[in-house]
Amino acid sequence: MASKKKQNPGARRAQKNARRATRNRRTPGAPRIRSLYNLNPPGCYYQEWDRPTGTDENVMDKVVEEFGADSGEAATMRLLLEYRAIYGPQIPIAAACHLDLILRDTDLVADLHESLGSEPEDVRESIHSLHAQGMLLIADDGSLWMTVPPGTPYSAPNGQWAFVEKKADVPKPAPVG
Repeated sequence: MASKKKQNPGARRAQKNARRATRNRRTPGAPRIRSLYNLNPPGCYYQEWDRPTGTDENVMDKVVEEFGADSGEAATMRLLLEYRAIYGPQIPIAAACHLDLILRDTDLVADLHESLGSEPEDVRESIHSLHAQGMLLIADDGSLWMTVPPGTPYSAPNGQWAFVEKKADVPKPAPVG
C-alpha cells in the first residue's frame, strides 16, 4: 500500500491560502456593480424611490384587469417594470423619467446612434444602464452629467461624487400648438 507523503505545515498553509485567494479573487477588469440606490446619489431627482412589489406578470395582470391593456395606467406600469429591469428593485422615478425626456428632446440619442451605429432603442437602454450604475446623473438643474461614483479610484476627495462632464443640457419644452 502506498503511503501518503506528509507535507510540511508551511507548505500546506501556503496552498490553503492560495486556494482561498483564488476563490475570493474577482475576475480582473470585471466591475463590481452596485445599485444606484446603494450609491446614494445627490440631488433633488434622487429623493424618492419607487419599489413595485410582486412579479412583473402579477403586477401587469392586476393593472390590465382593472384599467385595460391599452390604458395609460398599463403603459405607465410597463415603463416602471422596464425601469425595474434596469435599475433593480429601487427605481429613481423622477430621475429615470427625466432621463427619458432628455433622450427624447435632445440630440444625444441621434449623435450616439450616428457615431456608434447602434439602434436608438439600444442607445436609450445603454444610457439608462450607465445611469443605473452611477456613471451618469441628473443634476439639480435637470442637465445630464457623466459622473464618478464615490468609493472608486477616480471619485472626488472624501468619497464624494465627481461630476466630470456635462453630456446634455436641460431639454427645452416642446412648443404648444
